[in-house]
Amino acid sequence: MCTLTYIPSEKGFLFTSNRDEKKLRAMALPPASYSLHGQDIIFPKDGAAGGTWFASGENLQLCLLNGGFERHIPNPPYRLSRGIVLLDVFGFPDINTFYHDYSFAGIEPFTLVAVDTKMGRRLQELRWDGEHAFLRELTTDQAQIWSSATLYPQQVRQKRKEWFRQFLSEKPFPTQEEILAFHQFSGEGDKSIDLVMERNGILQTLSITSLEMKAGVREISYLDLMENKAFHLQGGIHVQ
Repeated sequence: MCTLTYIPSEKGFLFTSNRDEKKLRAMALPPASYSLHGQDIIFPKDGAAGGTWFASGENLQLCLLNGGFERHIPNPPYRLSRGIVLLDVFGFPDINTFYHDYSFAGIEPFTLVAVDTKMGRRLQELRWDGEHAFLRELTTDQAQIWSSATLYPQQVRQKRKEWFRQFLSEKPFPTQEEILAFHQFSGEGDKSIDLVMERNGILQTLSITSLEMKAGVREISYLDLMENKAFHLQGGIHVQ
């Protein structure tokens, strides 16, 4: 929920996320298929609030990062977990309707990135800063990286963009295995800002989730870094 990359490919795209969280937060369940809002949605389930930071629906792929544009001062209690907000999106026909009709009041700031595959492919970014929501369209033929505004100041986010550009210059058409390696090993030896991060034994990267959409087939790889376990799903079915 704190680092995300999107990479287009000839027949689809790669959508990959690192989840940076408190080490003592309740353990998440690995990705599984759940029936919500009349459709089958695949997502890892947060062990605390029951929501998620990454979800793959039949036509909509979503990832949520903490924070809007810049770091904010938390002001709990909040009305609803952001992980539940992400799942609520599937109750709307599209992101535009969600943006116009959903009540964001009482929700902690977040950035939501969506890939809509219902009509070709559409990449959208929705940011909520605690007062206003902002929605913008992004080009689908350009690779993108996001880092949480809560954990990473602008200069660090820029540095991570440079690592990503370097990776793509070396591997312009990466495989899912290669983007997982980028998310697991990229950095400069400073664990406070590397893609797999750790700070003061409190915050660290708990897992990496990667979706590969290829010719309409969804494949999800999930690395549980705390348990040192890997899971792979194809079409919602565990295959290893």
